[in-house]
Amino acid sequence: MEIRNRVFLSNLNQDHIYQYMSLSADPELVVTMGWEPFRNDEKDRFLQTAEVLTVPYCKNGKAITFSIINAINKKAIGYISIKGIDVVASCAEIGIAIMDQEYRGQGYGAEALRKAVDYAYNELGLTFLGLTVFTSNQKAIRAYEKVGFHKKELLKDSWLLPNGEYTDMWLMEIYHV
Repeated sequence: MEIRNRVFLSNLNQDHIYQYMSLSADPELVVTMGWEPFRNDEKDRFLQTAEVLTVPYCKNGKAITFSIINAINKKAIGYISIKGIDVVASCAEIGIAIMDQEYRGQGYGAEALRKAVDYAYNELGLTFLGLTVFTSNQKAIRAYEKVGFHKKELLKDSWLLPNGEYTDMWLMEIYHV
């Protein structure tokens, strides 16, 4: 049985952004997110990274970024973005990161993703969501599949890593019927 309501989504605020930037050098995040850690003066780069579009058919549209908040201690543990929102095509991309390592691998991300998917369907009226994930990130892939996303296409050499190499990503999708 899965425990629910351990997290809620809240507006991303400046304190959360600085907290996330301070956690961004975590070696697991560097590998799974493919980013260069953020310095305290790189708020704009952090926001651009959180809202970068990687799903091929999401070319533009607004973005909404939430903090993922632990419901018990009210601690901000990560973020989730609904980006490239296209109300005409009824689609968007989702991106997520559990920044605080204490909360990884325990279902917090999957619960937050379910809440974001529900928000996209019920509040934004979208019917189709996509995301990308490095092929090596098996923990995230399992969490996404648990929520209902399925692998659609392998995007070869689609992300430039900080070391100058390219890596493959899975395009995963979920539909609301």
